[in-house]
Amino acid sequence: MNVFIKPALCLAALMVLPLAAPQVSHAQFAFGGDAPIKIDADKIEYEGAVTILTGQVEVIQEGTRILSDRMELRREQLANGRLGDVTRIDATGSFYYIAPDQKIRGQKGVYIKASDTIIVTGNVIIGDDTGNVGTTERFVYNLISREAVLEGTCKGRACTSGRPSIIINQNSNDSNPG
Repeated sequence: MNVFIKPALCLAALMVLPLAAPQVSHAQFAFGGDAPIKIDADKIEYEGAVTILTGQVEVIQEGTRILSDRMELRREQLANGRLGDVTRIDATGSFYYIAPDQKIRGQKGVYIKASDTIIVTGNVIIGDDTGNVGTTERFVYNLISREAVLEGTCKGRACTSGRPSIIINQNSNDSNPG
């Protein structure tokens, strides 16, 4: 049975959605703010503390878009039966994060509130508007420490694929690689 979510629930759940693409030369995640959030999906289901969006999911706030085939929003279950903050977001299948100056693509994007971490996996490509590009199998970003890690499935120079790779545009205005 399809139960449509109240618009306020969608907005409250997604206001904390920090899935974004980093700039390879200066990692930064941003999604949120006070602008309205538009959510489109072929189907939206509410199952207690889990909201499930399926079928060409698109979440837009200002110039930022998140696309996936399926997205699950998990919220904290409060003692009084009400729902609290979003604790985890799983976006799977053809995951894209598109902002005016940043893009990231992978098969899955996960936000975990408890560790303030975003993890993107599966043929990940990270890019920014200055031409910096990173590729990897697993990208981990801590929102508090701002540490980014690109991890691959193969180690050593003998690997022909599966190693993280970055291309830094020397003409970039931001010469700080951190």
